Amino acid sequence: MSQITVRSKKEAVYDWILERIVNGAFAPNAPLVIDEISRTISVSQIPVREAFQQLEAEGFVVIRPYTGAVVADLQPSMIIEIFGFLEAAEMISGRMACSMMCEGNLTEIETQLQKMDRLLDDVDRWSEENKVFHTMICRCSGAILTEDILARMLLHWDRLRRHYLEDVFGKRIDKAHADHWKMFEAIKVHDPDKLEAIVREHNRSALQDYINYLQRSGFEIEQAAMSPAYVLEFSQP
Repeated sequence: MSQITVRSKKEAVYDWILERIVNGAFAPNAPLVIDEISRTISVSQIPVREAFQQLEAEGFVVIRPYTGAVVADLQPSMIIEIFGFLEAAEMISGRMACSMMCEGNLTEIETQLQKMDRLLDDVDRWSEENKVFHTMICRCSGAILTEDILARMLLHWDRLRRHYLEDVFGKRIDKAHADHWKMFEAIKVHDPDKLEAIVREHNRSALQDYINYLQRSGFEIEQAAMSPAYVLEFSQP
């Protein structure tokens, strides 16, 4: 039996459940039983209920009256919504970063990218550092509200790719990482328009690759479900 001893009990329970939802240990639509969780991690039912409430507000848990909590469903079509939020958040934070970054921030981000250089053959570790990279730009830009949205969307993306996109994700790492270096260079020379163009291409090319893969795998994802900007982009010959 594991014992939680760090942070507040509610925060620790939240982290414990969220990690298992994201990595797939708690499958979509699986029941989450308060008594079982409280016994497993040696806490009372109160912090478990509080964690459920926060996780429901963030889209990871569904609390059903009279029947209890379950892990939120996970559909491949969610990728369109997730990437829409990611692109918007990265554009906001990136444009702000172009004017707000100091030399210390740039050094920190460059060091992070160099760390990721060494992880291109390790999908899971690179993915974790990818989340650090994007949230680091947000934090250094001062985009406080955007940082919260971005961090949450990156978790939803991590959950989705682990369930449906692990194979194609690994094949895209080299290109994605090269795009990260382009983003850094645009921020370094304080060019928000260049940065925005890189972010747009980075997200939309990835989204198209993932949609193509899902469609080849038998999932139905309609182009009409995409935003007007995406439809225009992807309908070009």
